[in-house]
Amino acid sequence: MSEIVIFGGATEGRELAEYCAENRINADVCVTTSFGAALLPNSPYIRKIVGRMDEFQMSELFRKNKYRYIIDATHIYAVEATKNIRSASTESGGYIRLVRDNVVPSGTLADSIDDIVNLLNQNNKTILSTLGSKELPALTKVKNFRDRIWYRVLPTGNIADFCENLGYDKNKIIAEKGKFTEERNIYHINISGAEILLTKQTGVYGGYPEKISACQKSGIEVITLTRPSEIGYGMEQVKNLIDNCKNKIYIVGAGMNGTKTLTCQALEIIENAHILIGSERILKPFTYLKKTVITEYITEKILDYINNNTDKTIAVLMSGDCGFYSGAEKLAGLLGGRCEIICGISTPVYMCSKIGRKWENMKFISLHGRENNIAVNVMQNELCFFLMGGTVSPAQLCERLNKYGLTDITVFIGENLGYTNEKITSGKPEGLIDYKSENLCAVITENKSYLKYIPSGISDGEFIQSDIPMTKAEIRSLVISWLNIGKNSVCWDIGCGTGSVSVEMALRCPDGKVYSFDRKSQAVELTLENAVKFSCDNIQTSCVIFPDDTPENVPAPDCVFIGGTSGKLRETIDFVRKKNRSARIVLTAVSLETVSQCLEFPEAEIVQISATRTRKIGNHTMMSAENPVFIVRLKPCGE
Repeated sequence: MSEIVIFGGATEGRELAEYCAENRINADVCVTTSFGAALLPNSPYIRKIVGRMDEFQMSELFRKNKYRYIIDATHIYAVEATKNIRSASTESGGYIRLVRDNVVPSGTLADSIDDIVNLLNQNNKTILSTLGSKELPALTKVKNFRDRIWYRVLPTGNIADFCENLGYDKNKIIAEKGKFTEERNIYHINISGAEILLTKQTGVYGGYPEKISACQKSGIEVITLTRPSEIGYGMEQVKNLIDNCKNKIYIVGAGMNGTKTLTCQALEIIENAHILIGSERILKPFTYLKKTVITEYITEKILDYINNNTDKTIAVLMSGDCGFYSGAEKLAGLLGGRCEIICGISTPVYMCSKIGRKWENMKFISLHGRENNIAVNVMQNELCFFLMGGTVSPAQLCERLNKYGLTDITVFIGENLGYTNEKITSGKPEGLIDYKSENLCAVITENKSYLKYIPSGISDGEFIQSDIPMTKAEIRSLVISWLNIGKNSVCWDIGCGTGSVSVEMALRCPDGKVYSFDRKSQAVELTLENAVKFSCDNIQTSCVIFPDDTPENVPAPDCVFIGGTSGKLRETIDFVRKKNRSARIVLTAVSLETVSQCLEFPEAEIVQISATRTRKIGNHTMMSAENPVFIVRLKPCGE
């Protein structure tokens, strides 16, 4: 069903019809003749309505189709048609008058056809009329009209008989369709021998400037029938209005339950769409609309359906808000800008309003069908929102927090948010380890004692230690600064020892992962203990001889620290480079032999650090030197 009707047949009406066809906008186009209909584009989006209509017939058309816009693109001089359209649209609303651009008239000006007749009867000059066939009966009042008047009209089937019946010489007819160029106008002036050209003030779209310039170059007079004054919209303004009627694809955020938290804009789009697509749960509240519904949530299948129904307005309904862990991003990317995204009320916004918390600085983590870091994010943020629905339940989340020492945290569990069986439970992690929850749920954590900065060079004494070697704080600070670790980086700690470097890596990549390797099981166990102590659940350890036993499926690293290689430095670096040529690599060495090996790499930068610490002996403060350490940075390949 079309949302717009266009009354036209003149140049502007045809242009609007072509615009609708090109932009897949359904439009009814009314013209008075079959010739006018033949000039319109043949398109599945254009329905041609042929024949003259009176005011009553127009009213019936508007009542039946309930158009949003009634566009009057009839000729400026079709006064009766405009009067009927305007009057018939009073009850329907949406009347739009398209007015031609205002061009200053030239030559002798006449307000009516009778004025033109009076002017022509004052001389015996040859005339070329471009006023159209409608004015031919009135021009028969011009003296000697059969001998004097040439007339240019549209080439309709019976035009010659019509003119001959009025008494015109059929040999003086120029039956052609415009728009006419200056050159074509000059040609018609020459073949007619015209001394006067009659024209209407038709504007740019009607070819008025080309007529005037042709007359000026041919040295003949012009008589212009001036246009009635009008108020309306220009062509570009009308096209912008028509754009509102495009058969569009909308991706709609349906809020929490599809009705209660739905925005007014989203509801209007859903009510006006031809087809609704979404999961069964999201579509259920809209069954009362009696729409065509497609129960589907797989992106590729939705795309196929959209591509096979391009003549329909389609609303794809997404849970919550389209910008929050939604399938909207993938679908919109595949549609390539053919859709409009309508925002909704997201789960965290709704749940925060229920528990009385602000969400502006909240950290958002999705556990919906994916693994992710929990403890390290809760430790670093006052408020965290977890979108559930994966393998981790709220109870397991609380168990993880409890294990990693985050016991003084408040946990809020929201279930069936927005529905009649909505439930929000709060408590400490220890008390919620056995909590049984619905699948449709979300979790918010509140940590009043969250880490307000990322520590660097953590004091050695804060780590759990044994006789396993540890990279000291001063060296560790420089190593970490050279690695430039991002929030979602993948880091390797090769020869992790106590795990002090692993911990500082993990603190800097809460959305990433640290893979810690060591050939000694005691080192691996110690690294895990320190990971738990510092709430870093983004550390994964492996007891392997690197690189011989390293799993091939370990994710490629962005940052690598090499604290020990058991004599396999070259093999270790080659393995890293094979995984990622652009990885940033930093290693430490205490022996000249290892430094010598590093010199084989032309990209190596070497710095030697000697740290001296104070220590108390009785009442005196003495200086105690640490062993000098070489820090080597290997630039990524290509730098």
